[in-house]
Amino acid sequence: MAKRPTNKELLARLDLMEREWAPRNLATINDPRNEPPSTLVGLTAERVHAAITAAEQGDTRLLFSIYRDVLIADTHLQGVIETRLLAVIGDDPLISPANKDKAEDIAAADAIKGAIDRLPDFLGVCRDLLWGTIWPLAVVERTYKPADVPGLALDWDSLAAVPDHLFRWTEGVLQIEETDAKTGRLTGSFVRPDPARYITHRGHLLRTADNWGGPMRALSWWFFLKVMDREWWVRFLDKFGTPFMVGKFDKADEKSRQILERAFQLSSKIGGLAVNKETTIELLKAGTGDSSASFENFYRICDEAISRRVLGQTQSSIASPTGIGSGSSDLQGQVRGDISSHDKKRLAQTLRQQLFKPFLRLNGFTGAPPKITFGGEESEENTTTATVLKDLKTAGIRLADKSLALLSQRVGLELERDPSPDTGATPSPATTRTLSVLPGVLTPGVAVDSISRRAAAILTQTYRGSLAPVRDILLSSSNPDEATTRLMAAYADWDASKAAEVVESAFAAGAWNGLQ
Repeated sequence: MAKRPTNKELLARLDLMEREWAPRNLATINDPRNEPPSTLVGLTAERVHAAITAAEQGDTRLLFSIYRDVLIADTHLQGVIETRLLAVIGDDPLISPANKDKAEDIAAADAIKGAIDRLPDFLGVCRDLLWGTIWPLAVVERTYKPADVPGLALDWDSLAAVPDHLFRWTEGVLQIEETDAKTGRLTGSFVRPDPARYITHRGHLLRTADNWGGPMRALSWWFFLKVMDREWWVRFLDKFGTPFMVGKFDKADEKSRQILERAFQLSSKIGGLAVNKETTIELLKAGTGDSSASFENFYRICDEAISRRVLGQTQSSIASPTGIGSGSSDLQGQVRGDISSHDKKRLAQTLRQQLFKPFLRLNGFTGAPPKITFGGEESEENTTTATVLKDLKTAGIRLADKSLALLSQRVGLELERDPSPDTGATPSPATTRTLSVLPGVLTPGVAVDSISRRAAAILTQTYRGSLAPVRDILLSSSNPDEATTRLMAAYADWDASKAAEVVESAFAAGAWNGLQ
C-alpha cells in the first residue's frame, strides 16, 4: 500500500508546480551591453550574403543585427511599420466574455479586465508581440507575483520582450541564449523557450522557417538598393556635378600650353586663372537634369516596394495621382483594412491562448479565456453595417441577442439591447395577444380601479415610448367613443392611416387584456 504524502511533501510539490508554471523571476535579462555592434559601416553585398547563409544554418545573430541597423537608418521603413502597428494598438482593446450566457466565462472576463488594468503598459506588450508581423517572430517573457486582489492567488508581475540577437536555430528548433541573473552577461548556453514562461507570436503568412528571416529579409534588400542609389548619385556629383574647364591656345605656342596646364592645376586652390588674351577658357557643366530624375525615380520605386510589402498598398504612405473617380484610394484602403484585421485576429489569438488562459487556470477560473478586440471596422464599413441593420429592421427581421457579441467586435464597442427602445412602431394585434396574461372578457360595468389592477402592468409593457399615452387613455376613458376621440387627438399630427392603426391596435390590446 502506497504511503500517503505528508503535508510538508504536499507543500513542496505545490511549490515546485508553482515555480514551473508560474515563474517569479526573469530568466532573460535584456542588457544593452549584449547588443552586437553596428553592421552598416563597411557593409558589403558579400557580407549580407554571408549573414543570410549563416541564418539559414541556424545562426541569425548577424542577420538580425543587419535588420536592426536597416530599420534605424531608414525613415520610410520606420514610418510604414509604425503605421501598420498603430492600426492595431491605436485602438482601445475590448474584453468580452467568450459566452455571455455562462457565469464562469463572465467571471473570467472580469478577472482579465482587472489584470490588464493593473499592468503598467499593456499596449507596450502588444507592440512587442506585433513585431512578429515583420520579424520572423516575437517573444515576450512573463512572470508572476502573489496577488493583492481578493479572489486571486497570482498576478502578472512583468512582461518583457526578449531581444532577437539571443535567438538561435542551430539545432533545428528555436533556442534562447541564457543570461546571468545578476550581471546580465551572456552565458553561452542555449535553452528551448518554456511555454510556461515565454509567449511566442508569429503574425505573418510566410511558411518558411523562422531562421530564413521572415518578411524583413525582402525589405532589407530594398534598403540596400536605396543606399547604393545614394552612393552612386554622390559619386556622379563628385565627378560630374561641378563645371570643368576647357582651355584653348594656339597649337604653335607650346609655352602657352604649359602655362595653361599649370594654371588649371592651381585653379582648384586659388579659384581663378590668369592667362593672356590669345588664350580662351570655357566652363562646361555635365547634363545632370536627366540623371537627377533617374535617381529620384529609382528612390521612389524602392520606397513604393517597401510600402506595398508592409501596408499592402502605397496610397497611405506615398501620394500619387490616380485620376478623378478611379476608386484607387478606396481599393487600397480595403487592402490595408484586410491586413489590419488579420493582425488584430492573430494578436488576439496569441493573447487568449498564451497570456489569458494560463493566468485563469493558475487562479482556478474554469471559464473560457475572454475575447479581445482592438477597435472595429473602418468608418466606411461601419456605415455599411449600420445600413444593413436598418434595412433588415425595415423588412421585419430582428437581430438575435447572440449576434450582439459578434456585432460588438465588428464596431469595436460593447453593445447591448435597449430595454425600452422608442421606435415609434405600432404593436400588432398578434404581438399584443402574445403579451396577454389575462384571457377572457370582463363583465360590463367593471370599475376603472379593477381594470388598473389587472391590466395596467401588461399595457405598460405593450405601449412605451411615443405610444405611452395609449395606456393612460385606455385606462381612464369611460367608453370607447371617448377613448377614440382622445386617441385621435393625441396623434393628430400623425398620418391618418397610421393614427387609425393606433386606435385599432389599442382597442385590440385592451380587449385581450380584459378591458371592456
